[in-house]
Amino acid sequence: KSEDGDTPDMKCDDMLTCYMFHMYVGVRAGGGIGDEIEDPAGDEYEIYRIIFDITFFFFVIVILLAIIQGLIIDAFGELKDQQEQVKED
Repeated sequence: KSEDGDTPDMKCDDMLTCYMFHMYVGVRAGGGIGDEIEDPAGDEYEIYRIIFDITFFFFVIVILLAIIQGLIIDAFGELKDQQEQVKED
């Protein structure tokens, strides 16, 4: 049931909607911009907004973070190789 108690809450009506709801809320939670933007509930383009938010999270946050971490690890590996080269000389 929803907050008013009269209309059914459709967030977990079936497994797909429950999964999408938890993915969407999980992506938006955490102190980022998702906490500040308006919830698209009731909007005619709600499904497009949810898909956009989830794909934005995966592509920008996850992949960009992995690239940055890879660059940092590569830089430290290169420094270690340089140190070993100096020790050999």
